[in-house]
Amino acid sequence: MSNTVTLRLTKELSEFAKNPDHQLYLHYDDSNIMNIKAMITGPPDTPYCLGQFEFSLQFPRDYPSNPPKVLALTTNHGRSRFNPNIYAGGKVCLSILGTWRGNAGEQWSSAHGIISILLSIQSLMSDTPYRNEPGHDQEKDPAKLEPYNQKIRHETIRISICDRLEGYLGIGQTLNFNGSTDSTTTTASTPSSPLGAVNNTLATPVGTPNSGGTPIATTPSMFESLYAPAVTPDDEFCDLSKRLFLSYYDIYQNTVRTESEQIKDGSVFYKAPFEFGGNKMDGTFNYASLAKRLEAIRTAIDKETNDWATESSSWISHLNSISGNLKRQFEQVREYYNESNTGVVDIELTDDNPFLWNFTLFGKPMSNYDGGMFKVKIVFHKDFPEVQPRVKFTTPMYHVHVTQDGVPFYTVEKLDDARSHIEAISRLIVEDEPSTNPSTHVNLQAAKLHFGNKEQRREYNRNARRCASRSTDYFD
Repeated sequence: MSNTVTLRLTKELSEFAKNPDHQLYLHYDDSNIMNIKAMITGPPDTPYCLGQFEFSLQFPRDYPSNPPKVLALTTNHGRSRFNPNIYAGGKVCLSILGTWRGNAGEQWSSAHGIISILLSIQSLMSDTPYRNEPGHDQEKDPAKLEPYNQKIRHETIRISICDRLEGYLGIGQTLNFNGSTDSTTTTASTPSSPLGAVNNTLATPVGTPNSGGTPIATTPSMFESLYAPAVTPDDEFCDLSKRLFLSYYDIYQNTVRTESEQIKDGSVFYKAPFEFGGNKMDGTFNYASLAKRLEAIRTAIDKETNDWATESSSWISHLNSISGNLKRQFEQVREYYNESNTGVVDIELTDDNPFLWNFTLFGKPMSNYDGGMFKVKIVFHKDFPEVQPRVKFTTPMYHVHVTQDGVPFYTVEKLDDARSHIEAISRLIVEDEPSTNPSTHVNLQAAKLHFGNKEQRREYNRNARRCASRSTDYFD
């Protein structure tokens, strides 16, 4: 690898880290930055809404003179074409990648880079992906556009969310040949230790479809030839995927409820005129099954978090360096907040356990949360910071960026710094206006009211003030 390529990629990765996007994620090995994994969450208000789509980027030795080779990895083992430009076999058709002829001025140039590539792929995940197919870009017939969207919504949840998370958590599924789930065979087993750390082994679902009509059990090597160059048993986004799932769970279930009111389970997917051979998306709708699968995933992740808390007492004695680091951070953070007036009080450990933190947030004066006192619990894992902590408001919180059951959506610059986590969570309450980025709106009702008309905004303010008023009831 030439120094020119190394310097270019290093610079791009540094810029990416300084300007994180809520919907673009990267993972790479410092010893070989020519191979990068990326995960894109589908844009809200599209049929790909908050799905988790993974891609590999393999950079040539003459980069940036030539583009990287990009392969879509979220394809249901090569069976599902998620977009006219994202094939079942993994090919991504984009003019800047040289995989599509495009128009003049749309080809690859050295001015392009990692971010522009990912944003171009993300732009394919539009509200009407049917129109991405050449010759159909002016299609207006809802009888074609919406049925195509409907099956993508279903498969986004089934494949990019359920299949993905079930693999991480060891939840088994037996699948019928067309990919619909036989919900009667679902079993859940949560490992004693979480599959959250980078490079942990990815659990393989016990059932995958064959070409016949009966459920079968398969070996992990069944589709090895399709993905051997790009996919390994290790998945670098395991911990991230779980945390995103906790934030977006209500949104996934809302999609399931909404779509199930429009589509009867057992209905066959619409087949677009440009789908053929193995490059298509076949199947039947089964939203009843998806609702149960999402619930089972949520239960398993919650149990995993509880297991961390239970096992953490043994980590204190066996993992002196990790527990010692967290204990020092706790003492430093507590001293910092004791000496400053930042709206955070009563930072403490549960039973003097450095893996279990609790703190209280004061609502900002003259704001909707004025007078409020909100308890927050942080559970750290023994592999912190590779595995990020699980955070939850234990006092009910009504906020655009906090789920109905208390999971906050936030980002931190220093993943290994506990104070950065507390400060990021505090900003949700201290800042006057929530972010307008819809991918951060994890309370749908609150977001609808806050960003609605004047009367809806007033209702949001009333709910927030009511939340603050009742928060003191949760203190002894």
